[in-house]
Amino acid sequence: MITDKINKLTLPATILIASIVLGGFFYASQVNKQRSIERQQQIKLQDDRRAEEVKAEQTKKEYVAKRKLECYDIEQRERKNYNNVDGSFYDKEDDVCKVRYENKKWKEGDPNSCELFEGLFGESTCTIKRFFTNEF
Repeated sequence: MITDKINKLTLPATILIASIVLGGFFYASQVNKQRSIERQQQIKLQDDRRAEEVKAEQTKKEYVAKRKLECYDIEQRERKNYNNVDGSFYDKEDDVCKVRYENKKWKEGDPNSCELFEGLFGESTCTIKRFFTNEF
């Protein structure tokens, strides 16, 4: 009688224990899989950020190169119009092309908001800022 009751309870208890053990293993593998997916997503996000930074830097370099070419074109146009063009350079900080005009008579305080530069041989150079606009 007692043996019959034990035999009747043994199979369900064994099934219950086996289910709990298998469920635990299944749960642990799912948690591990989820962590792995989250790590992969984190790595992908980091790679995407790095790619965006590289792209932004490349875009900035292309912009500066384009502006330098435009500045050179402005200088060449100014050389055709004026015979005292001394040179030009692109100022990245102000995003402007500065064209230098040689003028030995120019003094600081003269009009056109010039900056005074002393040349190598003592000549004065007047720099006029040329902002980039659609007209250039």
